[in-house]
Amino acid sequence: MSTRVTVSTSTHATTYVADKLLYGVKRLVRGVGLPVTKLVGDWAVLEKGIARWLDTGHLTGLVLEIYTEGSSVPSGLVGRFDFGIDYGYAPDGGGDLWFDTAAVAFALKKAGVSVTRCTYRVIATTAAGRPDVEGWSSTTLRSTAGFTQQPLGTAITGGSLGANLSYHRRTA
Repeated sequence: MSTRVTVSTSTHATTYVADKLLYGVKRLVRGVGLPVTKLVGDWAVLEKGIARWLDTGHLTGLVLEIYTEGSSVPSGLVGRFDFGIDYGYAPDGGGDLWFDTAAVAFALKKAGVSVTRCTYRVIATTAAGRPDVEGWSSTTLRSTAGFTQQPLGTAITGGSLGANLSYHRRTA
């Protein structure tokens, strides 16, 4: 008699990366001085969508927009942080599980976001054909006119998945 056990490292990596993406967003929200209560309240829905779209290969990015409602600036955008997803980070699936908290801290320092009277939202960018996930709806990203995107490099890895981090800083 023999027994065969198969472990899905892909599922573990997907869960890990989804969790660390949300943890990264939470650190960014807290780091700029905004309350995390809204994020924590939406955590289950956010995690469900992010994990599902990572699993199907449809998640292309996760964006944190910080904005002022009713601003004289057309989009009201004050700051933005982007996690871009790389499905081929470690093509053999052997990538370590790690999260670079220093990259998040650096992004906060360099972005120079002033959050007086601000709020935020988390947006998943997805590829065409993505499956619907309950609690998620379509939206449009706020304009980044007058901002420059600054890439920081890889912030999260897990299995074959990687996520790079960038921030937008005001230039005009």
